[in-house]
Amino acid sequence: MNFRKSIAILLCFVMFFSILLVAGCGQQAAKEPEPTPKEEPKKEPAKKMELAFAMHTAPGGPDQKAVQKFKELVESRTDEIVVNIFEGGTLGGERDNIEQLQTGEIAMTMVGEMPMNLYAAELFPMGVPYVFPSIETVKEAYNTEIGNRIKEKLEENKIKLIAWQRRGARMLTMNKAINTPDDLKGSKMRVPEIPDWVEVWKELGALPTPIAFPEVFGALQTGVVSGQENPLYLIESSKFAEVQSHVMITEHVHAIFNWMISKPFWDSLTAEQQKVVEQSAKEAADFGDKLTAELEEGYKKKLTEQGMTVIEVDKNLFKEKAMPAINRIKNKWAPGIYEEVQRITG
Repeated sequence: MNFRKSIAILLCFVMFFSILLVAGCGQQAAKEPEPTPKEEPKKEPAKKMELAFAMHTAPGGPDQKAVQKFKELVESRTDEIVVNIFEGGTLGGERDNIEQLQTGEIAMTMVGEMPMNLYAAELFPMGVPYVFPSIETVKEAYNTEIGNRIKEKLEENKIKLIAWQRRGARMLTMNKAINTPDDLKGSKMRVPEIPDWVEVWKELGALPTPIAFPEVFGALQTGVVSGQENPLYLIESSKFAEVQSHVMITEHVHAIFNWMISKPFWDSLTAEQQKVVEQSAKEAADFGDKLTAELEEGYKKKLTEQGMTVIEVDKNLFKEKAMPAINRIKNKWAPGIYEEVQRITG
């Protein structure tokens, strides 16, 4: 009887301590809740690279449409670059934009003959009035060793040429009829800041005055100059019919628009980004080239409708009068350039 009593008491102690142990574990579990899963840090969206594209010309022309096409192509092919277009000379004239390329202030611009005349004049017969008879011969020269040597010179000056397009033949405008070079005598006219052009127009009898393009309309309006020269589309889009009465079909330069990119900016791009930018520029330039060719004849009609008189001059008279200046300029060309020009132009 005592033995059974002892066993019962022992079982009671075992049950009591078991209950205490379970309760203690429960409290311990309550004190140490399971850790919550760690949240993944939020990823910041990738910052897009800005490609600032400066234009010195007036809005509305085929050059502006080509650059808009370039923007669409680039942004459809990569989400790493956004193209911002600054048009109408908002960042300055042609020379300003060239200098901004060199310092990396802008990424790209589309300009005429000025950078070649600044940094590779001895290699650039394509910009001399009355040397090349057609846009086809100018394009051929760009695709020869002449073009390659020009590209090298530009890159030495932190500028990379990646595409070019037809700009249209340059024509003379005045507030009087100019039928022969003799009619130009003493006329003060705006020309770009290109020394060879200044020399040729002086030979033709004019008083050439270099003025940045964004200031040309005002200079014509106030009588600072009485004439200027540019492609037909730019004469129309710049509203020069409001301040000029006559346009002469001189076709003294078959002009090209040069698509240029800052060498520092180019070097900052990856190989894939370079491919996107260059291919998009070439395709947009082809688009602009075709558009200019299609519209050229129509601009004569538009300018006539706006009140200008269109005069078909004898271009040979102007070429003959300019020849002494052209011959002086030829003497400054690098060895082999004259022979190459002769081969291309026949």
